[in-house]
Amino acid sequence: MKQRSILYLFVIIVSIFGLGACSDESVDIDSVNKQTILVFMPWSGSSLHPYLLDNLDSMESAIKANKGLNGRLLVMLASSSNQASLYEVTYDNGQIRHKTLREYTDNSYYTVEGMTQLFKDVKTNAEALNYALMIGGHGMGWIYKDNWSTNYSAKPYFSYSKQTTEEGKNDYMTPSFTQTRFFGNTGDISNAFDIADLANAIQDAGLKMQYILFDDCYMANVETAYALKDATNFLIGSTCEIMDVGMPYREIWSSLAKATPDYTTAANDFLKFYSNYSYPYGALSVIDCRKLDELAKQMKNINANYTFDNSLLNSIQVLDGFHTPIFYDLGDYVAHLCKNNDMLNDFNSALNSIVKTTVHTDKIYTMLYYPYESGHTFTINNYSGITISDPSQNSIAVAGKKRTAWWKATH
Repeated sequence: MKQRSILYLFVIIVSIFGLGACSDESVDIDSVNKQTILVFMPWSGSSLHPYLLDNLDSMESAIKANKGLNGRLLVMLASSSNQASLYEVTYDNGQIRHKTLREYTDNSYYTVEGMTQLFKDVKTNAEALNYALMIGGHGMGWIYKDNWSTNYSAKPYFSYSKQTTEEGKNDYMTPSFTQTRFFGNTGDISNAFDIADLANAIQDAGLKMQYILFDDCYMANVETAYALKDATNFLIGSTCEIMDVGMPYREIWSSLAKATPDYTTAANDFLKFYSNYSYPYGALSVIDCRKLDELAKQMKNINANYTFDNSLLNSIQVLDGFHTPIFYDLGDYVAHLCKNNDMLNDFNSALNSIVKTTVHTDKIYTMLYYPYESGHTFTINNYSGITISDPSQNSIAVAGKKRTAWWKATH
C-alpha cells in the first residue's frame, strides 16, 4: 500500500468560494448553486495513479448511494505529466456522466499562473456560493520543493532483517511492506508545487475555500495551515503518512459534500474505516485556519522568552519515519519549550481552538520505518492533532523553515 506524500499532490480540490458580485437585481436564492467541489489530481506518478482512479470511483459510488449531488462536482485529473482534463461529474436517473470542460496539454498548472487559471475555469463553469478543494497525491507538508530535490532522497530507509539461510549462514533479506502516499518520485520538482504558490493562486482567482482536504502525507502541520490561512477556512489533513488507498471517500463523502460540512462525522468515519482496515493505521485533523493569528501571537511570546533545549529533542513525540525527524507534535513541543504555566495555558487554549477535531489510531504506519527496528509502526503517546518543524535538525527543515510565513510570524 502506498502513502501519499510530497507536493506532487494527488489533488482533490473541494473548493468553497464565495460569490462576490453585487447586483441591483433580485436573485432567487433557491436557484443558485450552493456548492462547487473541485477534485484536483495532478500527475503523481504511475504507481499512485490507479489509487486515484479508485478514489474517484468511491466518490461516484457515494453519489449513487445518495441518489445525486448537493451541488456541482468538477474533477481535474492528470493522465500523464503533460496531459490533464477538467470535467464535470453529473448524476441522472441513477447514472454517472462526465462532461469534458477543458483539456490541458502541459503541466503549467503547477505554476501560480496555471493554478490561478484552473480556479478561474472552475468558477466560470460552475459558479457557486461556496467552493471546496480536495487535493490528492504525494505530499510533503510545507517543505519547499527546491530544498527537497537538492537535499534529500525520497527513498525509504529500508531495514534489513537477519535470517539464517539453508546453508546455515546469516544473510540480510529485504523485508516486504506496504506503501503510503509518501511513495513516489519526489525528486521531479516539475510535477510539484509549494504551498505558498497554492495559496497565492486561490487568492489571485478571487476565491477563499471553505476547506481544503489534502489526501496526501504530512499536511496537517502548522506551517502549511498558516500559509493557507487567507486562502481557506479549514484544512483537513493528516499529521502522518496516509496509506496508498487514501481517504475513504465512500464513507466520508456525504459529510463533506454539502454546503455545511460535518467535519466531526467525517473524521470519525475516517477513523472507523482505518481501525478496521487490513493496515489499521491513520490520523486525520480538521484545522480552523481562521484562528491561527492568535496561535502565532502566543507562539511568538513563548519564543521571545524561551529557547528550546536540544537535549530534550528525543523526548518530543515524533510523527514521521525519517532518520532525522521533520514533523514533531506541536503541543508536545511547546510543553517541553515553555516553563511558564500561564503562558503555556494561553498557548494551549489557542491550540485547542484551532484543532476543530482530530482522530488517530493507537499506532501509525510509516514506509520510512527507520529507526523503528520492530517494524513500520510507532505508537502515539502525545498528540495535539497538528505538527511543527521548529525543533527539527533535518537538513531539509533547516534549509527552509525560516522562509515560512509561520516562522516569520513567530520569531
